[in-house]
Amino acid sequence: MTETVTTTGFDTLAYARRLKEAGVDEAQAEAHAEAVRDAVTEGVATKADLANLETRLTVRFVGIAVGIVLANAGAIVAAVVALVNLLP
Repeated sequence: MTETVTTTGFDTLAYARRLKEAGVDEAQAEAHAEAVRDAVTEGVATKADLANLETRLTVRFVGIAVGIVLANAGAIVAAVVALVNLLP
């Protein structure tokens, strides 16, 4: 068993060792520890996943902000043009 602690802090080596101390066969203890690790870590976001999500949200937010600025700029230009047309 080469992996001992995953990103969630699950220590497979200690878990397997504890099972072996309780009389479980070594191969079964290691297989059980790996199965539990897989179940515990399934669907757990890694730091890379969170960084990717943060990047995507930042890009989306910037896109929305730029859209709002452009829409407001267009409204201001339209208002200025309307005011200029009211001048004699």
